[in-house]
Amino acid sequence: MSSEPVGGVRLSLWRAAVGFRIVAGALCLYRILRWQDIYAHPAVALVAGGGILVVTAAITVIGLAGRAHRASVVLLDLVLTIGLTLLTFAAQTPYQRHGHMPTLTTVWAAGPVIEIGYVFGWIGGGVAAVMTFVLSLVVRGGYDGNTLANGALLLIVGVVAGYLLTRTRRAELDLAAAVASASASAERERLARSIHDGVLQVLALLHRKGLEAGGEWAVLGTEAAEQEAALRALITQQTLATDSSGGRLNSALVELRSERITVSVPAEEVPVSPSTADEVVAMVRVALRNVALHAGPAARAWVLLEHVDGSLHVTVRDDGVGVTPERLAAAEADGRLGIARSIRGRAADLGGSVAIRSAPERGTEVEIVVPVRGAGHG
Repeated sequence: MSSEPVGGVRLSLWRAAVGFRIVAGALCLYRILRWQDIYAHPAVALVAGGGILVVTAAITVIGLAGRAHRASVVLLDLVLTIGLTLLTFAAQTPYQRHGHMPTLTTVWAAGPVIEIGYVFGWIGGGVAAVMTFVLSLVVRGGYDGNTLANGALLLIVGVVAGYLLTRTRRAELDLAAAVASASASAERERLARSIHDGVLQVLALLHRKGLEAGGEWAVLGTEAAEQEAALRALITQQTLATDSSGGRLNSALVELRSERITVSVPAEEVPVSPSTADEVVAMVRVALRNVALHAGPAARAWVLLEHVDGSLHVTVRDDGVGVTPERLAAAEADGRLGIARSIRGRAADLGGSVAIRSAPERGTEVEIVVPVRGAGHG
């Protein structure tokens, strides 16, 4: 159980349980003092009364502080309550125990039932109620109509207390999630206004001017447009239509074909979940973007999709200028080329791996391997 203090509605419920213990404990002490002259052993009854007072005080302090919800606390309370109830054997005469005189702890003994229901749920509350009822039968040496009624009430109290706190905890979690969602939405609105007035307008300008200038500036303009769309999707929590494959990985990869990009896929659609297909397509897009930016203006690229031994093998190869292993490692370490996060990060989330091979004037090859079974659950 959590050692952090409870709050909110749960704290109110614990305080109600504390209030019950105080009132019930006062009733027990009143009866013990009132019946001192007729007990078989009045001193034992006074000891029980002192125990009731001490336990009630401890539960009051801990409960009001919101720290009584630990298993060790409520179970110790149950053990002490059982012990104080068993003192009835020594304090009362056999006639009193078997007659209409209640046990020394009387209704105060229902306190641990409520507390255990709070901590362990309705099943725990029910079990504690049955234990307390059996204890009452043992002490009184049998049962009568009052005993059975008290047992039924104990069972109802234990089950209801457990159910009530379980529902309360769930309601608090739902409320916290709703508040967090509303806060996130408000923050997105604030960021959207700020970004729209600055970053998005700059990216749109770069896109327009880049296309007008042509050449390498057109590539930069295209990149700016893609980043603008991605940023808009981020602040509005919408998925880019161009990034959604609908689970059809083969078809989504084929759509990437162009004059300089060749795509080869199996004849039959590879069965993967839509989320996995989207991630694989996104990795391929990043790899092709690297080709456009770094492989040289005349570089061509080939994309090959294979389904081998329960795994997806996607290879993106180009005939560009390539890089040395040292420069490639440095680029990855610096977070450039989109390798470290956009490709390796996505592959790791799917339980896969990425291998990159390159050499000067021999192009670059990116091989992505994703387990189909693990991906299907992504």
